[in-house]
Amino acid sequence: MNSDNKVHNVDVITKYFYPVAAGIETNIMETYSVLAKKGWKVTIHTSKDTYLEKDSLPDGENIRGLEVRRYSFKWWGFWPNIDWRSTNLVCFHNFDIFPHFEILLYIFYRKILGRKGFATVLTPHGGFSLDDSWSVFPWWQRIIKRSYHATFAPILINKIVDKVRAVSEWEKKEMIKEGIQEKRITVISNGIENEAYLNVEKLASESIRSQVRKWGKYIIQVGRVYPIKNYETTIRALKLVAKDIKFVIVGPVEKNKFPRYWDDLQSLIGKLKLTDRVIFAGVIRGVDKYYAMKHAQMMVHMAIWESFCNVVHEGMSQGLVCIVANNTALPLLIKEGVNGYLVETYDYENLAKKINHVLENKHSSEMVSMQKRNEKFGLQDSWQSVADRMDSLYSSLIK
Repeated sequence: MNSDNKVHNVDVITKYFYPVAAGIETNIMETYSVLAKKGWKVTIHTSKDTYLEKDSLPDGENIRGLEVRRYSFKWWGFWPNIDWRSTNLVCFHNFDIFPHFEILLYIFYRKILGRKGFATVLTPHGGFSLDDSWSVFPWWQRIIKRSYHATFAPILINKIVDKVRAVSEWEKKEMIKEGIQEKRITVISNGIENEAYLNVEKLASESIRSQVRKWGKYIIQVGRVYPIKNYETTIRALKLVAKDIKFVIVGPVEKNKFPRYWDDLQSLIGKLKLTDRVIFAGVIRGVDKYYAMKHAQMMVHMAIWESFCNVVHEGMSQGLVCIVANNTALPLLIKEGVNGYLVETYDYENLAKKINHVLENKHSSEMVSMQKRNEKFGLQDSWQSVADRMDSLYSSLIK
């Protein structure tokens, strides 16, 4: 039960939720399921969409103690069925224009009328920053988003949102630069799943064991296949790496959402004659995901942008040396020569040199020290501890 032993109603608004399971969805699932166990009544308001299909999920269900209500996502988003008189907390995850804009306007209207009897929290997950990651979206979307951020967005947040939860110090600094009041921002970083603490060698399925044996030696990246993840840089680097090394990509393939990017990747793989060395493994969950990580030679993550990066955190928990792009929040997790290496975002030649360095010195004291350091760091913050900090923050807002 939460700190004052009263049941509080929390309404969470997010575009996607399970079975969609990228960073934001994992954050919501792992933290709010803990809050539900503590006695909070949590309702997730989300779309019926997955990354690949529209209106494919049921209207509602209960997942790990969370009541999930789903809506058809239109051009303007969706309108959540919230009991505004009895809710104690409305929590926005990500920072989309729709449906966030009209809901924030409605809350502003209630505030003017003196009928805002609840607190509001925004967790942008990097969705408020406007950096190079926006280059992957159409020009008209970039113009609308930048215009919104330069005008209404900071005003709405500063006037309506009681607390902004940043997932990293980088995100906090970015939001302050964009005009969000520092006093509103609290940093509560992401955690690690319970499966990371288990004996994956003992508990992994025979299916993943068989796959790992077939892969042989490989480097790994975990994440959905879409432009921000910048898989092409690692694919180019792979051509300059020993031929027995494969590149395993774990995550959903968004062919329908980004068909041109998928086609470009396939074209690049064919051109470089890497068809047998680049493996799209699809979604791997739970203990099996950590088993696949643990048996990799290293983790490579050259994303254009990350607000925290759960998957690098997960890779560290399994003792992987990590090579990441030197941008956004990634250098906060990986320090050059301490627990991995930083490479400029599109520099595939230097990336290949770093990969080769790790491979050639796999059993050196340098690499063994990195592996031990990463495992200790990766396991120090569980989702339970993150949820405990959210519990304290949310309780203070309600009081």
